[in-house]
Amino acid sequence: MNNDGAKASIKDWVKQLTEEKMPVFAGTVTEVTNSVNSDSSSAPDVAKTILKDASLTSNLLKMVNSLYYNPGRYPITTVTRAVMVLGFDKIRVLALSLIVVDTLENDGDRNKMAEEMAQTFHAAVQAESLARLTKVKVPENVFVATLLSRLGNLAFWAFSGERGNQLQGLLEEGQLTVSQAEAKVLGFSLAELTKELSKSWSLGDLLENSFNERMKNEPEVKLIHLGQQIAESSKEGWNSEQAKQVISHAAKELNINLEDIKEYIHFNATQAKTVIKDYGITEASKHIPRPSTDIEDGEHSSVNDKDRIGSHNISEQAGSRQAQSSLQNELLTELDSVIDERGSISTIVQSLLDGILRGIDMDRALFTILSKDHKTLICKYALGKNSESLINTFKIDASHEQNTFNQVIRSLKGTLVSSKSNKLEGGIAKSTLDILGEPPYLIMPTIVKGKVIGAFIADRHVSRQNIEKKDFLVFQQFCEQASTGLTFLTKQH
Repeated sequence: MNNDGAKASIKDWVKQLTEEKMPVFAGTVTEVTNSVNSDSSSAPDVAKTILKDASLTSNLLKMVNSLYYNPGRYPITTVTRAVMVLGFDKIRVLALSLIVVDTLENDGDRNKMAEEMAQTFHAAVQAESLARLTKVKVPENVFVATLLSRLGNLAFWAFSGERGNQLQGLLEEGQLTVSQAEAKVLGFSLAELTKELSKSWSLGDLLENSFNERMKNEPEVKLIHLGQQIAESSKEGWNSEQAKQVISHAAKELNINLEDIKEYIHFNATQAKTVIKDYGITEASKHIPRPSTDIEDGEHSSVNDKDRIGSHNISEQAGSRQAQSSLQNELLTELDSVIDERGSISTIVQSLLDGILRGIDMDRALFTILSKDHKTLICKYALGKNSESLINTFKIDASHEQNTFNQVIRSLKGTLVSSKSNKLEGGIAKSTLDILGEPPYLIMPTIVKGKVIGAFIADRHVSRQNIEKKDFLVFQQFCEQASTGLTFLTKQH
């Protein structure tokens, strides 16, 4: 088929999907997106838009009360309350995800749709999580764009009919690549169909940019492609050469240690399975292979028989990690609840310090504030072992540029000061070591309305246990949430 014929075919598909197969989808997506993105919208305004669709309302309230989105299980009974608790961006993610599932999940070849749903949601969860890790401003935008980046695939397999059978037959023969098989049956690729749907339905600039070769090095676009590559490669198993190459590529692209990013990506895969189950598409969750440390019967795995020798210990370790992750989510939700109820500064900080102690298993957690001349950090609140004496004695000079605390304040970025850190010489003063003891410890700036007012600090000085990068990532999440809460509180006053 010539190029003009291919374009005509794509337009025919877009017209049929818009007018016959998915008319509600395009309208609802646009309306929800416009409502969430409008500067003049309030929580009741967004709720009013969602309430127009009874099915969406019911499913959204079910999701916001799920363990993943609401680990503390605080009942949320209205859409307005959901918007206030989770925020506009998360509600947009939930609403659009539910619209996709509700529109497409029950149509077409169920097994093929399960595969497509699995790959779509897995890629979106990976991309959003990496966006948070790399501090993208609105990671939810990355989730939505990644989710919709395979909309053409989802729509085709939902309504493909005989052409779907033809394409499936060619794919099973294994003689052609996926894009070659699509071109032979349809005259165009399903990625091109997604691109046309994006333009026709105004699905967002970020999704449009993901198809633009000139934008491929933009941070958010790069994350979309990484999420897609991770989900695609994992289908062969996490021990496959393809998956290893993609994870290695992600480590280089994001400048993150290979073992750290590998563990992070594996954790994201487990989270993706949980999310998919929460959306009610359990069959799809079985198409995401679990990492070797997290196996369920009847699901794909990247583990061979030799790996199963220590499966009992692995299972115990996985269970322990899952319990810790659940506790962390619960404590984060508790902190969010304190913020949402407009608790005092003291209440927010105490909730944060408690979350750090229990959620990350720290010995001590401190909230310090800068003196008026911005040269000294003074301890305002402390929890944990020997915390009372710290409140009275803790004063750290943060005035020198080489000082680690000064660097944290100036860069607005936290750090893990390891016991082997080459930053120690000149970075940590002897007087600081006398007060805090030897590293490792975690430091995170307290940022209120864009300005540093102090720092959160945590360590395992008493137990003398090591602190890992994953501990810092959770610590960072707690501290950023507390800083957001303090900013919100100060704005109210």
